[in-house]
Amino acid sequence: MKRTVVYPFLSAALILMAGMTTVAHGQDFNGSWSGAIDVGQPLTIVFNIQQTSDGVNITWDSPDQGAFGLPATATISGNELNVDMPTSPRATYKGILEGETLNGTFTQGGFGLTLNMTRTGNVQKNTRPQEAAIEGDTHKPYRNEDVTFTNGDIIFSGTLSLPDKGSHFPAVVLVAGSGPLDRDEEVLGHKPFLLLADALSRNGYAVLRYDERGVGATIGGDPGAPSEPLATDAMAALRYLKTRPEVDATQVGFVGHSEGGLIAVMNAAKHLDEVAYIVSLAGPGVPGKELGMTQTQLGFKAAGLEFGEDMMKLNDDIYTIISTEKDSVALCNKLASYIHEQEGNPVLQLYLKGATPEQFIKLYTLPMVRCVFQYDPTEYLKRVKCPMLAINGMLDCQVACDNNLGAIKRLVPHATVKAYEGLNHFFQTCTEWMGSANYGAIRETMSPEVLQDIVDWLQSVKH
Repeated sequence: MKRTVVYPFLSAALILMAGMTTVAHGQDFNGSWSGAIDVGQPLTIVFNIQQTSDGVNITWDSPDQGAFGLPATATISGNELNVDMPTSPRATYKGILEGETLNGTFTQGGFGLTLNMTRTGNVQKNTRPQEAAIEGDTHKPYRNEDVTFTNGDIIFSGTLSLPDKGSHFPAVVLVAGSGPLDRDEEVLGHKPFLLLADALSRNGYAVLRYDERGVGATIGGDPGAPSEPLATDAMAALRYLKTRPEVDATQVGFVGHSEGGLIAVMNAAKHLDEVAYIVSLAGPGVPGKELGMTQTQLGFKAAGLEFGEDMMKLNDDIYTIISTEKDSVALCNKLASYIHEQEGNPVLQLYLKGATPEQFIKLYTLPMVRCVFQYDPTEYLKRVKCPMLAINGMLDCQVACDNNLGAIKRLVPHATVKAYEGLNHFFQTCTEWMGSANYGAIRETMSPEVLQDIVDWLQSVKH
């Protein structure tokens, strides 16, 4: 079966997240509208629209990914519908009502795809049983407190979980992966940080998770910021935890997922006396170009597409340009020139996956994307002195297990590393390689074995 091709470093945050209503007048758009975009296989999109005298109420679903009730805003003018979905990156839809059909274009991350929709019934939701169990538990052995902390002029909003019994708790800051993400790292209806906070707090840890820059209740900041400033945000969170009287200030560290694992390593290397331990969940151990090359190959494999020598050379040429050119204007020009030279190459069209050269260049010159391509974790990893746990799923298409864990173990000999069979980038149980667009179709949010292993390792390194 073909799967979605995921472009490098956009992670699961590429597809979905957050927003709500606005103003309306015109024809009858009431009801649920369904259609599919072609992302290597059909991916269903549903708009749920209710027109009122006060405006338009709208949510949207991606049932193939198990995501429902996602907020959006919409305007209606005559027979034209415009929908804004504040996703990561932001998505929009513009459609024209012709009879009982909406004909239009779904655009996300600079990529425009045809989306023609018809009025339909409601779609069955795919539940998230692990989240439901936590949210339905009225006797949790910990309490959640809404907190704020600052980094410069940014006011971060987060949730601090504190055990009911004991005092001077060891503590962790949860650091999310790439793309603007909320405190639960919610993607496609899954909330992995809710699960992590619950598991750790039940075992005596204070846990702080927070909305990233420009996300949720956090005020200020660029949601597309690269890793370096995001690392200062994570340190601000850690330093806030150390001020809390309930926390043992000598026992505070990071648990980071994907780019969050990279940020944990950066901070552990830079702030040796402040970071007590780090856990890297599918964090990178190899330079950005190597990470991206492997990620692209695995993405094609997950989609059932061949990645031959011609494709390998094209990919290597493009990633060399992105990873070595520091000036943004020069980078745009070099990519444009190279792609123009390849216009007669049939492999190029398969590589662009339906995007125009302009859309591709816009995506790959985003600061957050360039940063990861140009990042080399080698020197940071060499300087990590605190206890470190690094884990990966063996079916991870985004941060390949073998080469990244191997590099971490070589560069941080004292680190504990573990690979898990049958788990993907989010540590969900699966049976095949899959791109991030497919994570939502899995009901499990995170393997219970992984959650327990993180708890057990943290308890093993307590002073």
